Amino acid sequence: MRLPERRPADIAVMAGTMASQQLAFAHLLDLADRAGLAPDMDAIEVLRAPDLERRLAHYFDPKTATRIVGAAGGCDTVILLTDPGALPACDSDRLRWLGIFPGQLLRALPERPC
Repeated sequence: MRLPERRPADIAVMAGTMASQQLAFAHLLDLADRAGLAPDMDAIEVLRAPDLERRLAHYFDPKTATRIVGAAGGCDTVILLTDPGALPACDSDRLRWLGIFPGQLLRALPERPC
């Protein structure tokens, strides 16, 4: 069995204040519907406070994670789009678009034949 590898990735980031993770996903689905998109929900991560910086460290280097938390400006929810084209790149009534940041994703790799 091959171990997963970290791969470089461009990750789009949004931030806002949401009552729950479920409501964040509902809002994202509404945004996608209005834009005529059908995003792969596996390409969307909803991170909630507390410990946003620690959770962001799974995707970004420490400097970038700190920069994202600062840009979120006290919001309790950060949305990561591992497919930056999954949703419109703009603000909504509940979320602010923070931009696309260089990060890394953990990807399982298929077995190599012997």
